[in-house]
Amino acid sequence: MSQPYEISPYGIVQLISLIAQKSGSAPNIINSKFHLIYFNDYFRVLGAKTILVENDYIDRDFLDDFTGYYVRCFKAYSRKCSRFHFFDAEFDEEDFTTLLKGAEKKISLPDFQNAYLGFIVIKPLPQTVFGRTCLKTYQSDGGRRHFLANQDYEPNLFGIPLKIRTLPFQEQDNVVAACATSALWSIFHGTSKLFDHPVKSPVEITNAASVYAPLETRILPNKGLSIFQMTHAIRSVGLEPFLVKGNDEYVLKGTLYAYLGGHIPLLMGINLYDTSDSNNFWGSHAVAMTGFSMGSKIPIPYGRTGFLLKASRIDRIYVHDDQVGPFARMAFDDPKKLDTIHGQLNSVSTSWKGKDDKIGSVRAAPITILAPLYHKIRIPFHVVHDAIIPFDGVIEKARLDGIVTLPARLEWDIYLTSVNDLKTNILKTRCLNDGEYCREVLLESMPRFIWRAIGICVDRPIIELLFDATDIEQGSLFIRAIEYDYGVSIILRAVAPTFTDKPEWKIFQWFESHPLRTPPSTSIS
Repeated sequence: MSQPYEISPYGIVQLISLIAQKSGSAPNIINSKFHLIYFNDYFRVLGAKTILVENDYIDRDFLDDFTGYYVRCFKAYSRKCSRFHFFDAEFDEEDFTTLLKGAEKKISLPDFQNAYLGFIVIKPLPQTVFGRTCLKTYQSDGGRRHFLANQDYEPNLFGIPLKIRTLPFQEQDNVVAACATSALWSIFHGTSKLFDHPVKSPVEITNAASVYAPLETRILPNKGLSIFQMTHAIRSVGLEPFLVKGNDEYVLKGTLYAYLGGHIPLLMGINLYDTSDSNNFWGSHAVAMTGFSMGSKIPIPYGRTGFLLKASRIDRIYVHDDQVGPFARMAFDDPKKLDTIHGQLNSVSTSWKGKDDKIGSVRAAPITILAPLYHKIRIPFHVVHDAIIPFDGVIEKARLDGIVTLPARLEWDIYLTSVNDLKTNILKTRCLNDGEYCREVLLESMPRFIWRAIGICVDRPIIELLFDATDIEQGSLFIRAIEYDYGVSIILRAVAPTFTDKPEWKIFQWFESHPLRTPPSTSIS
């Protein structure tokens, strides 16, 4: 019988040795896995100092995969895993034993809990050893990085409650799962807490997706899922798939920002090309989009009107890539255009290595985006976006004509939210200085899901438009405005009667029918 736990100082050599030992795989196979390069850099940034290995760990997802496939193999694979816990504090077995006895020596219980960086489940398989992985994310870097799909997880280590806010990741199991399966598994962990649905194991996702698999194709082992199969897997948990073309950078950034703002992780289908080998096509791949970086200082003007969308500031996205690791970076860098066998495509950098064995020499061309939505979220991002553009044009013309005093053009922050998150944010930020006005907004009855569009000038809100995400496109959609600037509010009411036959009339109709409040909540004029 093995010891319940083992403790070792963190180091890549120790990590490789422990993974090989616990998985039963050969050290050279573990050492050749690209994940180890990624994890070593990740733990360097997080400041990992100690590994605690929890032996004989029962992992639900692997147990389902084991029951669905491995138990039927002639070779007797183990059903038990190991769970590797990581800490940014130094301690040894004597210190941990003392802690378990209820005493404190080198490290206290609060210090132990605060030092927690997360865990990796190591599966007893020859190659695909990285199971459920929950690791602390990178720091926000002054508000640049955003991981809005993360949820709270509370692992328990021999009675010690721990906490980590993250989104689970795991490596693709080539037998019971494809890359899309691993991406969907991560995504479902995020949506399950939002929309109250069960999380399927990888083998359950594969089986659900393969109900309508081609007759000439085996379900297990599984070599990949089509878009049709991925959408069926999403429907199997009670959600509705929303498909968006991802080859336009502006649409990609706007869609990612809009739905992640509602804490919904997305699936992105990509094509991989090796730039070190004449842009050789490697194949199609799927990743879970889990976060983004707002690294650009200014937004990129869009269309003939020069509309400014905050999402256009995104310079990086973070994805769960089952062949790399959790929160892997993809950057909107140069060369964006890629000449391929499929034509000239927009591309982003990846953490893959090409023929030249250099990280980043493989680029990804985004092809599709799949958003798993609650069935009542009916209005897509582009409908709200397109409604804001002419409304923004009215304000911009008034600004250029000197009718309203604003130091710069409005920048629009558009994203999906819930009524609870909206009202909590208003109450928490105290963005409405008028207490009675704040009370009015908080008490107003609103739908569960809302599109929030905030017009911002020099980091201050000027006007906010709320749309019913649960309505139909032929409906009025518009719920109400939240007004922050007195001068803008006057102008909007003055011009409202002239827009009765324009596409944006539904918004202006609200201003025409709602008298201006005095005094205003705030003003930058």
